[in-house]
Amino acid sequence: MGSPCVYSSLGARALNASVILGSKVGYDFGRERLSWLYGRGIDIDQVKQTDSQTTSFKIRYVDGHRTMWLLSKCSSLTDNDISDLPLSSAIHIGPIMREIPQSLAVSLTNRNAATCLDPQGYLRKVLPDRRIRKSTWHNRRLLRKLDVLKVSADEAPAVIGSSNSSRKLMETGPQIIIITKAREGTIMWSKDSGKFAVPAYKTKVRDPTGAGDALAAAFLVTWVRTGDLQWSAAVASAVASFVVEKTAGPPKFGTYKQVEKRAAKVLEGIARMNR
Repeated sequence: MGSPCVYSSLGARALNASVILGSKVGYDFGRERLSWLYGRGIDIDQVKQTDSQTTSFKIRYVDGHRTMWLLSKCSSLTDNDISDLPLSSAIHIGPIMREIPQSLAVSLTNRNAATCLDPQGYLRKVLPDRRIRKSTWHNRRLLRKLDVLKVSADEAPAVIGSSNSSRKLMETGPQIIIITKAREGTIMWSKDSGKFAVPAYKTKVRDPTGAGDALAAAFLVTWVRTGDLQWSAAVASAVASFVVEKTAGPPKFGTYKQVEKRAAKVLEGIARMNR
């Protein structure tokens, strides 16, 4: 069990946030998995079931490079599916295979909430052998409405259609840009505060799957609570560090104090960068 739904929800719950999950799964997903999420304090009332299969992938890592194959794809979310989604202070939008229509994503940004997008699902194209390849994506209307855009370093050029992503990303509209660089940590831009290099917490990396999703949620939760950009980035890095340590299945985050302890070490290493 994976996806931004799982890892971002768990990352937010690691910080004792109240989480409502809006998604769609097939009946093959099973009640046991939904019950597992519910048992971790995640509200699953907005998870819809459909007759199509749940979206699933085959993933292979070789020397840190990930190759993915699409095994099945669930039907897309609709306005109806999230019509009862309660108001919240923050929304994280995490498509994995274009299952969140971009018009629906735009409507979510119109709510009175801080909004974060990880566009990975808009950057994927399925080849005839079912292998996933990156494709370009640029929705200016959606990008301009975001508070936070989180994207990996290898995906960033596909968002703006240029290899010079570092200079152009801030021009797309979001107030804050987070670019994840795996073991190298993250680069963070803010229109108000400037550009920062945020180190990854040093730990043994066993499986990086889901780390970026947890990082995005942890950043969003902390930023909404504190408004402190650097501390939010440090907490996000700390939460992600627990994810990469896992050997199989969803991670164990430890206590909130353990997260804070790791975050304090990350904070010491944050450095301001020239634009």
